[in-house]
Amino acid sequence: MATNLSILHSYRHLYRHCLRAVQYSTPARYTIRDRLRSTYRSRSCSEFNEQRMANTMEFLRGAAREKGMEHKVVKNLAKVWWWREVNERKRVR
Repeated sequence: MATNLSILHSYRHLYRHCLRAVQYSTPARYTIRDRLRSTYRSRSCSEFNEQRMANTMEFLRGAAREKGMEHKVVKNLAKVWWWREVNERKRVR
């Protein structure tokens, strides 16, 4: 079982690698930050999977290293999430 400290470290590592993957671009960095926050706040410690986290970190390292397929996937996911947030705000008004 994962401890609170290991979950905190995984959040920080994941956030740092996500920022590198999107090359600190706006609004992608804010979208990813908000998405990570909500995910980590809503999940319990028992749902944490270290192997899944290691695979995600490796994927993000690849996305940050070169502008290949991984980078395009992360960039497009951030765009989709951002547009969904924009449309949600428009519907609320």
